[in-house]
Amino acid sequence: MSTYFLTSPEFEGEIVLEYNDEGMLLKLDIRATLTTGQRSWFVNNLPPSLDKLQALLKSSGSKSRLDEVTFEPRFEDFWTRYDDRTLSSRKRSLAKWNRMSKSEQLKAYRYISRYFAEIPYGTRKKFSETYLNSELWNN
Repeated sequence: MSTYFLTSPEFEGEIVLEYNDEGMLLKLDIRATLTTGQRSWFVNNLPPSLDKLQALLKSSGSKSRLDEVTFEPRFEDFWTRYDDRTLSSRKRSLAKWNRMSKSEQLKAYRYISRYFAEIPYGTRKKFSETYLNSELWNN
């Protein structure tokens, strides 16, 4: 998942856009003071994918900026998102997490939702420490 801030000299504040790993829009949060026309245009014409939004901004000659928010997940972020406190070992998961590079931690964190979506019906998800050890995000 990636988060971007859209800012422009044409409005005050920012628009927060969140995209999944495939570049498709997941969340839109308008934290800007927009005119009714700006708000209407943005909601009705917002491209559903990151690459199309970048192309639109580039082709329009807009002075708007699209900046990615860098995110380094902490173990607590992983532990909360994975949410398997009853059967997984926090201690073993934390030990594995601390041995991973920042890049691997980010990949593991981002892959959780895809992993959950791919678990066959009736199959239990892996313990969190097993998930980290198996490095499924690298397959």
